[in-house]
Amino acid sequence: MYESRIATRWTDFDALGHLTHSVVFAYLDEARDELLRGLVGDFDAWPTVVARVAADFRREVERGPRELVVRSRIVEVGRSSVRFAQELLTPDGEVAIEAEAVLVAFDPVERRARPIDDDDRSRLLDAR
Repeated sequence: MYESRIATRWTDFDALGHLTHSVVFAYLDEARDELLRGLVGDFDAWPTVVARVAADFRREVERGPRELVVRSRIVEVGRSSVRFAQELLTPDGEVAIEAEAVLVAFDPVERRARPIDDDDRSRLLDAR
């Protein structure tokens, strides 16, 4: 499992004093992007679109931490898609959010899904 450290901002926390749900998806996206950059290249080299994101909020993340950890792993690589499992941890290491995302490799010229080539597939599968 790959770990990303995500810096928090004051505005990431709401009036109740906990991490607001809307920024969680940005954190998860940053962590997936970081993992993909290391395996197959940045977004310009390896563009994707989000096909699915789901999250279960298990624990509160209270205002205060300067960074949070997101764990990401590749679960499955399809013909043109990559499925991720992710966890956002509280500062004490407890799982606060469990999430799943599916990204589709995208051809920006044709504006549609593109197949994942064998070299990229191998790099993605090796990272599981």
